[in-house]
Amino acid sequence: MRIKRLTEEQLPEALSIARGVFDYCLRQQITDLEMVHIFLQYSEPEHVKKMMEEGKLILWGAYEQGNMVAMSGMQNEGHITMLYVLPVYQKRGWGKKLLEEMRTYAYSEYNLSRVTLSAMPAWTADYFTKQHFMPIPTSQPCSFVPMEAPSIDRLNYESKQLPTAAVLGISLGGLAVCIAAAVIYMIAWFHGMG
Repeated sequence: MRIKRLTEEQLPEALSIARGVFDYCLRQQITDLEMVHIFLQYSEPEHVKKMMEEGKLILWGAYEQGNMVAMSGMQNEGHITMLYVLPVYQKRGWGKKLLEEMRTYAYSEYNLSRVTLSAMPAWTADYFTKQHFMPIPTSQPCSFVPMEAPSIDRLNYESKQLPTAAVLGISLGGLAVCIAAAVIYMIAWFHGMG
């Protein structure tokens, strides 16, 4: 499990993931054809390459066993523009890790206190809400949900408390294995003496 900033060399693979996930998971559910057109235009390789060269866009890739399984992008003003995870790798925490990486980068490199994104289609806002993004109130009806979240000054993973029963079970299980190994050793030792 590794996340790294992407270079121009990884751009074709990253955009292949973005377009593939968009086509497979989202396109049929977007009724606003203008939104589809905007995505296709925005994700054109030459357009993305130009934004990267101008320092307006940074891309990240998530890798598992050496293969890119997810990608994300953030504009230099802290607007997250892409977050795509291959379907077989969804629900494994890759999206969350990429969002955390971008939120940390926005804080440390751009000195931003907040990041934004547009949840498109609107039903994806539920996912982003679980990742600590909140809708930004707007008076205009649209087919996406503008959202924001605080940037992160460093990645801190909260420790989780193990239930007492689990700790006790693991401890007693380990103790039983140690006793069994000691008994086997002693039996073998006594048989060797006789």
